[in-house]
Amino acid sequence: MASRSIRRVLRACLAAWLLAVLLPVAAHAHPHVFVDNTMDVVFDAQGMSGIRVTWKFDPMASMQYLADLDPNGDGVLTREEWEAQREDIAGFLAEERFFLYIMVNGTTVPVTAVHDFVVTYADGVLTYTFFAPLAVPRGSRVLVAVYDPSYYTDFQTYESGVRLSGEPDGAEFAFEDAPELAFYGGQVIPMAARIVF
Repeated sequence: MASRSIRRVLRACLAAWLLAVLLPVAAHAHPHVFVDNTMDVVFDAQGMSGIRVTWKFDPMASMQYLADLDPNGDGVLTREEWEAQREDIAGFLAEERFFLYIMVNGTTVPVTAVHDFVVTYADGVLTYTFFAPLAVPRGSRVLVAVYDPSYYTDFQTYESGVRLSGEPDGAEFAFEDAPELAFYGGQVIPMAARIVF
């Protein structure tokens, strides 16, 4: 009888400990912002010249970020309002490598600056677009993924959202898991474009 009571108490203590330890982890182990990511991989006669990236934020995040981008609160993001903040936002994203992870022939290529960075807001959706310049010669193997290693933001990329444009003659393209880029303690494996040209 006493041993059953002790077992019950031990089970209750174990359950309480598991809740105390695991619930905070679970609370932080999921993204808060969702972004649809598309990529246009651009080629010229020399090789891969860059990647045009488009992010479309989920409605809740769009509203939240618009509040910061739209100082007069009229629900319209003007070009002037965006230009006043573009440098600060670009600076923050540069610290995060614009969440672009690029490997050329097995070597990481950091993205530290972009061109044509524009943010728009329409139909309740905030959209970022920018061009990440590259100079990758033909005869290369390239891996490209977009993800946030903190997993605060979930960048959702689909095969249909990756395009090769310009002069991609002879380029071979696959879209698949990239276990070598696993993050969040190895729990999350991003999808990546693998391009050989």
